[in-house]
Amino acid sequence: MSQTASATESSPASPGIAAWRILFRMLAGFFALFSFAFWAAAGWNKGWTKTQIPVKQLDEVTGIEFVTYKDHFAPGVELFGLALIFCLALFAITFIRRKPKQS
Repeated sequence: MSQTASATESSPASPGIAAWRILFRMLAGFFALFSFAFWAAAGWNKGWTKTQIPVKQLDEVTGIEFVTYKDHFAPGVELFGLALIFCLALFAITFIRRKPKQS
């Protein structure tokens, strides 16, 4: 038992990944999953973002079909893409290293 403890004490600690790097990577992954889930739950709108959606209605008297618009937010693929770009940037930041100081 004492040999293991002395061997551990004499070996230098390996520099692992900094905690903030792990945190940023996890945040990027969670935000990507959240943005996909939000986009999918809002209706998988593969077009641009819409604030109104068309609703077809039928006039009871004449029988003519017409379109009215209902206020409804439907996030488009550009918002989902923007969220993914943000996630990739957040993930990429974790790979930037500082230059070592030269004395």
